[in-house]
Amino acid sequence: MDKDLIYVILSINLVASIVFYLQKRCEIPIFIALFNMMVQYRVLSLELGLSHFVSFNYQIDFVFNFEIAYTVAELIMMGSTIMIYTFMYFYKAPVKKIKDSNELLKTFLLQRKTYIFIGLGVFSFFQIVLQDVENSYSYLTKLGNSSFIILFLMIFIYAKSSNIQVKIVYVISFVIAAFISYSPELRFQFLGWMIPCGYFITRNIKPLRKIWLMALGLFLILVIFSAARVLRYTNAEARTVTAEELFEESVDRMEESDDVNFIDGFMMMYQVYPKYLDYNYGFDHLNILLRPIPRNLWPDKPLAGWFQNYQKKYGLEKSTIGFSPTLYGVFYGEMGTEGIIIFSILWTFGLIWLYRYLNQFSSDLSWILTGILLTALIPIFRSGDLPGDVAIVLMSYWPVIVFVHYYRKFLKKSNKAVQEIPETTNS
Repeated sequence: MDKDLIYVILSINLVASIVFYLQKRCEIPIFIALFNMMVQYRVLSLELGLSHFVSFNYQIDFVFNFEIAYTVAELIMMGSTIMIYTFMYFYKAPVKKIKDSNELLKTFLLQRKTYIFIGLGVFSFFQIVLQDVENSYSYLTKLGNSSFIILFLMIFIYAKSSNIQVKIVYVISFVIAAFISYSPELRFQFLGWMIPCGYFITRNIKPLRKIWLMALGLFLILVIFSAARVLRYTNAEARTVTAEELFEESVDRMEESDDVNFIDGFMMMYQVYPKYLDYNYGFDHLNILLRPIPRNLWPDKPLAGWFQNYQKKYGLEKSTIGFSPTLYGVFYGEMGTEGIIIFSILWTFGLIWLYRYLNQFSSDLSWILTGILLTALIPIFRSGDLPGDVAIVLMSYWPVIVFVHYYRKFLKKSNKAVQEIPETTNS
């Protein structure tokens, strides 16, 4: 496909997504369109010589050239385009089935604030203690702090305390929790609470103005992501950088597209399937359910990830280095090009259902849940390990899931109490 045509399609997808958002107030197509453009930028940076293809010895004779890169970029664009227009065609505005209110939400939040404060304290403690622990599921336990930071912010907003000392304590606590959650080794956690909180705070801003804020937010997210990786390298090199140097190095890293080298990861999978490995026909999705089962209880549990299976089949040395192929790369490993088409459609219907389900609250809770959904799509769409990425999302937001569960029970009791109030008549 001609490169100019690719840019035209990408631009049309973005414009159509923006128009859809202005009409329907739904951001999912914009997310997909912007993600696709970021992936495509990797090809442009390679063409301009700003970056180079990844270099890691997998003991496999991979070929990295622009012919394969263009092919892979077209497959990603195909999957993105299918998802965007399928979403637009079948999407219907969510029905507010749960007739709650911000007053009810405030009442429930304040009733549970002690548990939220305890959770924030405990998981902040985990954050500090597990800082240098080797990467594992126990290490990822601290991800749950993202949920408690979100709930803590909601308490601060809804409590509206007039006591200046209380406000200062809230602000200081929030800043400390935010500071300790920023980690070069676990970059998603900072975004895990920052994006939902930002989305919630800007909930009443007009859509056109919010689009500009989205653009600014995307830039800040990329800078934060790049800065975390810069800090990781500087810590390894035992050197210090000033704030100005950190910003400059982060922007340089963005220009080099080192944090969006998804094309490279997909190029590997494109050359592995089906030449060296058979398509797994949906096993990566099934493995979402199998991943929590400990291997010591099931020693022969099927391996996840293309390299682990390649290593087992061909007897290579074990490696834990991976390059994300995007969610569409996962689809390709499932069934090839047909898999991208089929799973893109199926995932779109799943996203439509989930978006509508999270927006059934009449209160501001729907804004928080939508912000969480948009944030969760970041690791899932970049997906180097779909089961692992889903696990990261669940480990980040299980406290919010528990909160919503008990809030629904609270609403049922509240509605029942209202219905049981005896009617009075004027005599």
